[in-house]
Amino acid sequence: MLRDRAYDLVHAHPFRSREIGLQLAASWGAPFMATFHGSYLDAVSTWHERAALIGAVSPAVAENLVKSAGVPAHKIALIRNGVEDELFEHPITPVQERLERGRADIVVLARMDKDKLALVESVVPTALMLAEEFPQLEWRLRIVGSGSAVGDFQEHLRGRLAVAPNISTDWMGWVNSHETSRVLSRAVLAFASGRGAAQALALGTPVVAAGSQGVVGLQEGENLQLGYWGNFGGQRSELHPGNEEIAERVIELLRDPKAWHAKSVRGRQSIYAGSSQSSVDAAYLSAVQLALEHG
Repeated sequence: MLRDRAYDLVHAHPFRSREIGLQLAASWGAPFMATFHGSYLDAVSTWHERAALIGAVSPAVAENLVKSAGVPAHKIALIRNGVEDELFEHPITPVQERLERGRADIVVLARMDKDKLALVESVVPTALMLAEEFPQLEWRLRIVGSGSAVGDFQEHLRGRLAVAPNISTDWMGWVNSHETSRVLSRAVLAFASGRGAAQALALGTPVVAAGSQGVVGLQEGENLQLGYWGNFGGQRSELHPGNEEIAERVIELLRDPKAWHAKSVRGRQSIYAGSSQSSVDAAYLSAVQLALEHG
């Protein structure tokens, strides 16, 4: 690879990718940029001077890089996770239609590794309360994702949900974005972080943001502002909503279809400007241009 050609820019991600990327950039005399997706720092204080630019997927990630690693703020570009533009134009399926077959789907979007335990834990009490409040419905947890701890999570949920005969689980594994959108568009609630949360909001599906750094809660009002700031659970927050509080609010929305729809519309509108793929593409190309000019 080194002998065949040189490249104009090297863009990498933390850890091993970054290590190799810095070596290649030095060999080619090309500018280097890296994008951070979470609260980890990858010893960036020791190498940020060799980077032309550093990307951050949320304002919280950018602030953490400045405060905890001394990265100059002017070297950081906000490049959010993008969601296909057409999802924002997709008609929001009314909650009545999502329940018309006597089934209520809750989608869990997650990488099934141990750092996502908080997300999985947050699902159980909410699902149990909903199943008790609406016993006439068949509640189905559709879990999209996989990882090193999927077996542990399956056993955990099986034990915790055994008390509710009207709750079933569907472990879907990794599926493509189109299929994920189809599943989300029929769900009454999603538990997700990062891009998964943005994808659900774009489709008008209420989201409980929960990630490796904890549970942010149902995405509305201040919780939505906080969730979007921290990439929906990727950064620790001072808000710690209780599971009962989350479930009670979801129950209120399910009993009031107009309020459910209004909240869905607001959630979609709140992230469109920053997370539509066309906006993210423009931000990324601008960052690349800055990195090239630096080089």
